[in-house]
Amino acid sequence: CPRRLRGSGWLLFLLVLAGAVWLCRLVTALRRLVGYWEIRSFYIRALGIPAEELCNHSWQSVQARLLALQRRQPLCVPRRELTELDIHHRILRFRNYTVAMVNKSLLPVRFRLPLLGPVVFLTRGLQFNLELLLFRGPAALFQNTWSLRPQVKRAGARRALARGL
Repeated sequence: CPRRLRGSGWLLFLLVLAGAVWLCRLVTALRRLVGYWEIRSFYIRALGIPAEELCNHSWQSVQARLLALQRRQPLCVPRRELTELDIHHRILRFRNYTVAMVNKSLLPVRFRLPLLGPVVFLTRGLQFNLELLLFRGPAALFQNTWSLRPQVKRAGARRALARGL
């Protein structure tokens, strides 16, 4: 095996490339794991939910604890008073808009496969293009990361915006 690797530069290049991809994916997984650990720590320390009860709490109780925490110690939120709607707006952003568009059949991601039936399939490339077109591009629905453009909010202008899009 080492003799074949030394003799083929192409094979060595492919192995190095595969190792680099694997290393990038490992770093990404570790970063996500650290992020999940920070979220878990926030639930335990700031919201006062014991680790063994994390999976048993309802969203309403978590939200009530978050609102109480905001009243006691302001979080990094520009407004003094945090409401349930503010929490939902911060959580339900771009990804969930995409999920909602799939659920409402606005995005063509449902396919009928033999033996499996209907399947929802969204490639990374299509997802990237949709996010660029709908959320981050010049004709995006949002004027910044937190608020919709005023034209999108007017029901009468939506048909013209859809044609332009």
